[in-house]
Amino acid sequence: MARKDNSPHRLDLALQGGGAHGAFTWGVLDGLLQDPRISIGALSGASAGAMNAAVLVSGLVVGGREGARERLRSFWKALNRSGREAGPLIPMIEAFPETTRAMSSWWSTVFGDLGMAHASPEMGRDMQEILRKVIEDHVDFAAIASEDAPPLFISATNAQSGAVRIFRKHDLTADALLASACLPLYFPPVTIDGKDYWDGGYSANPPLVPLVLESPNDDLLLITVNPQLRSETPRNAAGIADRITEIGFNQSMRKEMQGLFLLQSSIGRHRETDGLIARVDRLRFHEIHDEAALSAMPAQSKLLPVRQILLTLRDVGEAAAKRWCEVSIESLGQESTVDLASRFGPG
Repeated sequence: MARKDNSPHRLDLALQGGGAHGAFTWGVLDGLLQDPRISIGALSGASAGAMNAAVLVSGLVVGGREGARERLRSFWKALNRSGREAGPLIPMIEAFPETTRAMSSWWSTVFGDLGMAHASPEMGRDMQEILRKVIEDHVDFAAIASEDAPPLFISATNAQSGAVRIFRKHDLTADALLASACLPLYFPPVTIDGKDYWDGGYSANPPLVPLVLESPNDDLLLITVNPQLRSETPRNAAGIADRITEIGFNQSMRKEMQGLFLLQSSIGRHRETDGLIARVDRLRFHEIHDEAALSAMPAQSKLLPVRQILLTLRDVGEAAAKRWCEVSIESLGQESTVDLASRFGPG
């Protein structure tokens, strides 16, 4: 439902990281961009979420909604192409897609974790430079820093202190995006201003507090790709390691969401007209996810930009966005559409 003046609803986006599963977020963004009732406000992101956010903003500033859709499509196509050129595994899986799970497990057994986790992360520098080229081809940093661009908050983790660093649109660089997506077992740390950084997913996945503090908009949409719940507890070493990583990448978001929920629920009659308390009091939370589809994906596929997987996740994400729009757009500007207590609460 549009506003009385027919202007679209202003919606902030917080984009979670999850490797190649970020193609789900690509699909969600594509679906949102097709709906004229929604206007993209501020964005935050970590890892793949950071890439999606930066590419989206670049496209919006330069070419509007259609420009953003085209740039996202080109970015993910380029990631797939780079992955195919980097080694034999992805071409093998694309030639025999029905063997994805078996082949990735075999490769992991023979060569280590998908042949990508090296004894020294320095061995991943070549892949890091390939990713840099994809970023530089698709992210217009001058456009992002312009007055026309929406606010942008990208997280990276200080490798020595563990603290989060938030890059905003005026100091965002290719190095900052590489840092936000730097898995330390696969890539060397990214050095910025004399400090080493790892993946932003460890400390803010995605950043929420700066989005809340600095954006004037009151509707915040989370786009999550890492399943919160698993139907079974893993019993083998590889499955346990995958779930530990997944829990870790969800934990920073859970803590921020729990903190915001507790603050919002305790405000009660002690309301203020400005400042942090007032901002949190006005916040309305929303979320788009597809736990069933994403939990069914092999964990190894997060490291595999396989064309069939990317396109499948894109389609799943677009469908999820359209379902959400059908059900929830009328609630924008009115109320939250996600139950924070049950979704992110303890237990």
